[in-house]
Amino acid sequence: KIFLERERAQLTRALATIKEEEGDVSAAADTLQGVHVETFGSLSKRDKVEFILEQMRLTLAKKDFIRAHIVAGKVSKKNLSEENMEEYKVKFYTLMTIYHRHKKEALELAQAYHAIYSTSHIQSDESKWVEALKATIVFLFLSPYGNEQQDMMNRINLDTNLDKIPAFKTAV
Repeated sequence: KIFLERERAQLTRALATIKEEEGDVSAAADTLQGVHVETFGSLSKRDKVEFILEQMRLTLAKKDFIRAHIVAGKVSKKNLSEENMEEYKVKFYTLMTIYHRHKKEALELAQAYHAIYSTSHIQSDESKWVEALKATIVFLFLSPYGNEQQDMMNRINLDTNLDKIPAFKTAV
C-alpha cells in the first residue's frame, strides 16, 4: 500500500474530477475526504498541498465550511512560504477569503488579502497587486478596532505602493 500512495491519490483525484463534472460536487468532496495525503510519505510537499487545496475547494463548493476550515488547518504556512509554492499560497488564501466571507471575519479577510498581496507573483502584475491591496484596506476598515487591526494599518501605511493609490492613501 505504501508503494501505491501516489497512484491512489491520483486515481482518487481523477474520480473526484469525474464526479464533479457530472455535477455531483458533494460526492466529489466526499471522495477526496477519504484520502489523507498528509500522512503519505511518498508524496512531495507540492503534491500534498495541491491535493489538500483541491479538498478545500470542493468542501467550500459543497458549502461545508466547518470541514473546509479543518482541511485548511492541514496546510502548513511554512510550506506555503517556500519559493516554489507561491501559486499555491495565492490559491490557499483565495480559498480562505471565501471561508472568511462566509464567517464575516473582516480582519481575517484583510490578512488573507495581504498574504496574497505580499507574494512576488502578485507584486509583478500591477492590476493584481492594486486589487489585493485595495481589498486588504477595505476589509481592514471593516474590521473591529483593536491592536491587531491598528498594527496592520500602520504596516500598510508604510507600504510604498500605497502612494500609487491616492484615494486609499488618504484613507489610511
